[in-house]
Amino acid sequence: MGTHLNRARARFGTDTRGLLEGGRHALLHTRTLEFDELRPYVPGDDVRDIDWKASARSGSVLIKRFVSEKHHKILLVADSGRNMRGLAPDGERKCAVALNVLGALGLITLGRADEIGMVYGDARGSLRARQRRGENHIESMLAGYHTHTATPGPSDIVHQLTYVATHYRHPLLIVVVSDEPDPDDRLGDALDRLTARHDVMWAMIADMPAVEAGRGGYDVLSGRPVLGPAAVDPRVVAAYRSAEDRRTQHLAEFMAGHGISHATIAGSDEIRRRITAMTRVWSRAG
Repeated sequence: MGTHLNRARARFGTDTRGLLEGGRHALLHTRTLEFDELRPYVPGDDVRDIDWKASARSGSVLIKRFVSEKHHKILLVADSGRNMRGLAPDGERKCAVALNVLGALGLITLGRADEIGMVYGDARGSLRARQRRGENHIESMLAGYHTHTATPGPSDIVHQLTYVATHYRHPLLIVVVSDEPDPDDRLGDALDRLTARHDVMWAMIADMPAVEAGRGGYDVLSGRPVLGPAAVDPRVVAAYRSAEDRRTQHLAEFMAGHGISHATIAGSDEIRRRITAMTRVWSRAG
């Protein structure tokens, strides 16, 4: 495996069984060679599946059924703008956590022969990697994302979501990877367009709190302290934490209202647990 996939595997592990099963859309049904059972022939069945010996013994025409596999067409949609240069709660840059999340999702597809592509970018525009299979393809996508985060423009994940809604017509499983978005009408309109056609999940990389152990956070765009000396004022700290609780609850309700399974990830060590929970909720919803 390449550098980026190996880093993701070190955090996520190698056991991907049971992940990304289910869902409403984006399923390609193929047949394996593993025999399942015999059943009576009905008009429209493939005559090549008739078991002539079993039919002769039973006196009726019987069809061989085979175990089916379900493969997804997956599209990763990632913010590679300036917001992702900020710090996550564990002290990692959010873009580094996001890269490991994207890599973990790529690892899941390898054992399932899923096709996976990616759209990423910022307010300046979107870049696209077409859907393909295999380690080399996934590593190339990750490398492209990593390169873009080195010289980012302003973040605007709605720009990427709108691009996908406009250019991707066939049903897909879409996994968005970004920081925590602002749940406003503009985002809601973009999600309405997407969820009408696609399955959508969202892995959100959390921000370093603006108040942490008596220190103030900083604005990733300007580098200036968010609270300055007020970061040690107990009243300011309490008000900040109360506002964060309300914001988090509002965001969760917004995502639930649009039928989007989501996870908030504070650092790379949480990736396996959070992605597993997110995909299980999505599978049950399907």
